[in-house]
Amino acid sequence: MSIGYRYDLGRLPMKITTHTLAMVTIFILMPTPVFAQGSAAVQAIGDVERAALFPTRAMIEFGKTAAQSNCFRCHGIDGISDVQGEPHLAGQRTVYLYRVLKAFQSGERPDEANNHNDFLNDKALLSTAVYFSSLAPVKIPEATSTTEIAEPAGQVVEEDPFLSIRDSMRKCIKCHGETGNSSRSGMANLTAQDPEYFVTSMLAYINGSRSHRLMKKLVAKLDEATINDMGVFYAVQEPLKTETQGEGDINLGRRLSENCEDCHGDDGNARKASMPTLAGQDAKYFIKAMNHYKDGERQHQKMFEAVEALSDQDMIDLATYYAAGEPRGRDVRAPLKSTEWITRCERCHGIDGNSSDPRFPVLAGQDETYLVTALKAYASGARVSTTMHAMADPLSSLSIEHIAAYFASQQPKAVVYIRLPCEDDEKS
Repeated sequence: MSIGYRYDLGRLPMKITTHTLAMVTIFILMPTPVFAQGSAAVQAIGDVERAALFPTRAMIEFGKTAAQSNCFRCHGIDGISDVQGEPHLAGQRTVYLYRVLKAFQSGERPDEANNHNDFLNDKALLSTAVYFSSLAPVKIPEATSTTEIAEPAGQVVEEDPFLSIRDSMRKCIKCHGETGNSSRSGMANLTAQDPEYFVTSMLAYINGSRSHRLMKKLVAKLDEATINDMGVFYAVQEPLKTETQGEGDINLGRRLSENCEDCHGDDGNARKASMPTLAGQDAKYFIKAMNHYKDGERQHQKMFEAVEALSDQDMIDLATYYAAGEPRGRDVRAPLKSTEWITRCERCHGIDGNSSDPRFPVLAGQDETYLVTALKAYASGARVSTTMHAMADPLSSLSIEHIAAYFASQQPKAVVYIRLPCEDDEKS
């Protein structure tokens, strides 16, 4: 197994403040072994990239000349863009910028600006990255906030992760309750079900395999993503046992349930995502559903075969048994709030978006529109990154806006890297 090296950046308790730099933080570069990884973003820092962290004046000047010819129109003479949607480059991390420029040139990353760096050699690309990294980052006014959701600046308020579907669920509340635990006899409890089963059930009303005019009318107005989000909402609520108990013999019902255990669990709590939990379900609703399978209003061959031989009393006994059961919640996570997503972003991009690893970009102070566009591009796959796609794909539009607003309002910090002499340095 091959071994690479990465650089753990240890923060020193030292800050330098001048009238030109908002803040400079000093880091020590120390080589430590790490298993080589395939993604370009996390590949070990090469010798050329490492040397660029300690640039000469000549290298910076050469980079300035290259940048003046290719970058200033979009990114500003000082690396601070005045074009909405274009990223600031001043103070951005050297290795990240260099790798992005190479990705643009190779076509690995699409360049909406038609690849103005096509003719630059590797030295020019690296020097351009060095030059922008050497500039003082944008200064964020301390007394202002870029968004109404941050109060004070940089502190994103807690939001409802299900806000986008609240309007869609309003008509569900009358029958199924605020949380999906219905208090009305004859109505289904929607909790304790996996989202997969919920989606399948709702789509069955649309395609006609479940016959219910009102449900078909309500569900037909929803897209599948909204239906899935509704399923997640109900799945993460605490399931409650129905208040309406059955009128049959619970012991007879238990014996009858043995034929249902393979799909619905030995206590009515299903393990398969595609199967519904019956424990704690309203007895009257259960009987109604069984009759619908029996008479064909719900089209499901296995369920038809299961209920065909059941008498009316058998259904009452089964309903009584399941209604008395304790429903268990499924292993489904609620969507993360923006503050939780921000914490995850900071694992790579640093506290408040100030990356200490030269391979990862600074998000602090970045153009808000650019951050929104970038996250959406990662989510859609327009920008290729396995890690970033996994991070961005679950985000709602509201979460993307909140995350972008938060990092855009943070003060970016320039960094200076210090390499200490180590006995193993030559071997690295």
